[in-house]
Amino acid sequence: MIVCVAVVGHQNNPLYIQSFTDADDALKLHHIVHCSLDVVDERVNNPKKTGPTLNETFLGLLYPTENYKVYGYLTNTKVKFILVTTDLDCRDADVRNVSSTLDCICIIPKIVLSV
Repeated sequence: MIVCVAVVGHQNNPLYIQSFTDADDALKLHHIVHCSLDVVDERVNNPKKTGPTLNETFLGLLYPTENYKVYGYLTNTKVKFILVTTDLDCRDADVRNVSSTLDCICIIPKIVLSV
């Protein structure tokens, strides 16, 4: 289950953060999202041959915690989508589909507004 979705700008400024848990967990999830930005920057600035290529926008599992898994998605404009899940058996393909759907949802209003 997705417990937090965050959209972070290209300068690592939070554009949108929504948690779907108790109010007590909101600060913890905000901290997890903030920590994941370091992992995203590390993967983008130091690409490995075994990791995602530069053209790959889905960054995959950024890091697991005891209770959560954190996934990342990077758009062409360097906007980052961070998904935090409680499902420790979640498949990368499922998260990739959710990430690309979020990207499409954010692109459509931009296209409509620019026309």
